[in-house]
Amino acid sequence: MRLNESAQSRYKSLQEKRQPFLHRAQEMAAITLPSLMPPDGYQGNQKLPEPYNGLGARCVIQLASRLMTALLPPGQHFFSLNVPPDYLVRAGQTALDKDTEQGLALAEKSIHAEIEKKQWRQPTHIGLQHLVVTGNVLEQMMPDNRIRVFRLDQYVLTRDPSGEILEIVVEEHVHPANMPENLLALAGIKQNDRTTVPIYTHVRKTKQNQWDIYQEIQEQKIPQSQGSYRINPFNALRWSAVVGEDYGRSKCEEHQGDLRALEALSKAMLDGAAMASRNIMGVRPNSAGGMNLRRKLAKASNGDIVVFNPEDVTMLQFQNTAGLQITQSELMRISREVGAAFLLGSALTRSAERVTATELRQNAEELESALGGVFSSLAEEMQYARIRRLLLQMQAQTKLPEWPADLVEPTIITGLEALGRERDLQRINMALQFSSQLPQEIQPYVKWSLLLGRAFNALGLGEVVQTEHEREEKRQEETTQMTETLRQAGIG
Repeated sequence: MRLNESAQSRYKSLQEKRQPFLHRAQEMAAITLPSLMPPDGYQGNQKLPEPYNGLGARCVIQLASRLMTALLPPGQHFFSLNVPPDYLVRAGQTALDKDTEQGLALAEKSIHAEIEKKQWRQPTHIGLQHLVVTGNVLEQMMPDNRIRVFRLDQYVLTRDPSGEILEIVVEEHVHPANMPENLLALAGIKQNDRTTVPIYTHVRKTKQNQWDIYQEIQEQKIPQSQGSYRINPFNALRWSAVVGEDYGRSKCEEHQGDLRALEALSKAMLDGAAMASRNIMGVRPNSAGGMNLRRKLAKASNGDIVVFNPEDVTMLQFQNTAGLQITQSELMRISREVGAAFLLGSALTRSAERVTATELRQNAEELESALGGVFSSLAEEMQYARIRRLLLQMQAQTKLPEWPADLVEPTIITGLEALGRERDLQRINMALQFSSQLPQEIQPYVKWSLLLGRAFNALGLGEVVQTEHEREEKRQEETTQMTETLRQAGIG
């Protein structure tokens, strides 16, 4: 990057490196979901490519839906807040006390409520569709905690050899009617102009591991758009990373041979069916009646009686039925293979507010085995970046208490660890059963209050357990009430 290079020129210089990936993404979208990545120069009133079959679209939507259910389990948290073990060691503790665990559980509920309020599911589903078809998508955590999605033709980026992002440039086309007066004056345009104006957002990593961000219009920096962030609000995701490449490869690209064959065979079947469905009658040139017979046959309705010599009229028939059968057999074979690759024929997790732990476990395990580890890495890269940024923003918005940066860290429990809390609860149940079988003289050694707190925290109901302070106040209140009762009874 040249010194003092504008964001617009930087975007244009990186476009060439993105072009092969963008071209493949448009090809994959054309045979699955064309609206995900339309052709270059597409306008909303233009016609998109029309695939000859709908199996590709169903496969993409199905796989994206299953991934979203596993990444954002209905009615369950996809993360947990924990104190790092090294902090406990420095503090001389072996485990968290019940009050701290309850506070972390309440913070988790507050974060989960914010996620539901900002409706993360819709942009997550759209982003996953882009990953399945194009292999790349860019997410932005907005200041109001919403998530915005950018497709591949709206941004460029560079990565270091390890795959870490170094630079992102986003291009957005904004209509003048939606721009404030100061930007209109800076761009030298009027509000009633019909041409959209490109606005560039430049994100760059510094040597201090900070992220410098500014916006630009007409190669001029927008006032008050510059800022520095500890955690990048932009997150560029890839379906499958290839060593040495800045952009990712998609699930559809991994099966592009089958998808292209499916498209070609579907077209052949449609063409053959159209030819076979044509009804054409041939009349012998020197037949009796001549032109009069042709008019009678053309005007005759279904069931009408026409007098003619059967030898003078022939119904043309489609002769290549064997070719159609071979095409249909191959089409069915490839359809089964594509459906299996995209888990189309697998049992779905029920669409409900609460699903069972077994269903979620089976869904996560099947996704992990079928996608070859992409699911677990995607859960970590997408969800961990989201939660870290959300924690920072909610603390700035005073929706969460402030705590030292190294005191609390989020742990993603999707993927194969999606049922971490349920497994904790199972271990607690085993501990309760084991403790109940202990002799009476040994049971006092068990910290029942801590065990009870962990059990309800695992259920997400930590607030129903009284803290030690609340329990002490309750005991004092009961003692005071008992003393008052005895005094009124003339005892003591």
